[in-house]
Amino acid sequence: MTPLIQFRRRVHYLFIALLLACFVITENGAMGQQPREKQPNQWVIPINIKKPLQCAGGEVTLHANLVVTFMNVPEFEVVTRPPLKLEGFRGTAVSGARKLEVKQQDVKFLPFFNVDTGLREGKFGIEFKVSGPGLPGGAPLRFRVTLSPIVYKFRDGKVTKIIPDDTPVVRCSN
Repeated sequence: MTPLIQFRRRVHYLFIALLLACFVITENGAMGQQPREKQPNQWVIPINIKKPLQCAGGEVTLHANLVVTFMNVPEFEVVTRPPLKLEGFRGTAVSGARKLEVKQQDVKFLPFFNVDTGLREGKFGIEFKVSGPGLPGGAPLRFRVTLSPIVYKFRDGKVTKIIPDDTPVVRCSN
C-alpha cells in the first residue's frame, strides 16, 4: 500500500505552512524591534502596528516609542510608575491617507498589575486612544489599542528584560 502523502512531501508542506504563518504574523501587527533601556529602569518599547480596521475603511499603520519607567518598591521589588509616554507617534489610516493622533492623557495603564518576586517577573498592560478624521461624510475615526500583557524581568532592583505583547488588540470605539 502506497501512502497518499509521502514523508518527504509532508515535511516540505509543513515547512511552507510555517513560513506562511510567520509572514502572516509579521503583516498583522507584530511589534518588530526589541525594547531597549534608555536610562537605568527606564525602557523604550517600539510600537509598529499595521492592521485592517473596519471603522477606518481599511488598514491603519501606527509607529511610536512607548517609554515606561520603573521604580524600586520594597515589598514588590520593581514596579512600573506613571507617567507613561508615547514618543514620536506617527499614524495613518491608509484609505484617504488620513493622519492619526494620540493625546498623551489618553495613554494609560490597564487596571491590572502583577508582580511575582519568586520568578522575578512583572506584568502590566497599557491602552491608548487614537483619533483622526473620518471618511468623507462619515463620523471622526476613533479606536483603541491595547497591549497586554507586557512582561518584564528584574534582578536586584533593576529591570533586565522586557517582553512586549506581540499581538496588540485594535478595536473601533464610538
